[in-house]
Amino acid sequence: MKCYVTIRGSRDSEEVRSDGEITFDDRGFEVKYSILGDRCSFAVRGNAVTQSRRGDVNTDITFVEGRDTVCMLLSGELTGSIPVKTVLLEILSTATERTVNIDYYLGGAEINLRLTAHFSPKETL
Repeated sequence: MKCYVTIRGSRDSEEVRSDGEITFDDRGFEVKYSILGDRCSFAVRGNAVTQSRRGDVNTDITFVEGRDTVCMLLSGELTGSIPVKTVLLEILSTATERTVNIDYYLGGAEINLRLTAHFSPKETL
């Protein structure tokens, strides 16, 4: 179903807004949206969240609270990874939105990611 996505990636960053699509299944939900022409997705499956971005540089990050994971970077034939430490992973649900709050360290930088998908409750019926 169609949704409206708002994202804030760190304390000093501006809020990003995008039209998107949200789908639900028995394991969680997935939000697809775009940022500056890049195709992005945010998948919530149980206690794990995966954020993907496809464009000039492709990235995949899996977040699990209290666990060390990596951010995979792919650009042409070049690949690499950056360590990720997820401190907080919070998923909030209402009749009209899903919000995911993630506090994590990417390398040594602290990031406070907030993503909200707003949708019409009539479309969930």
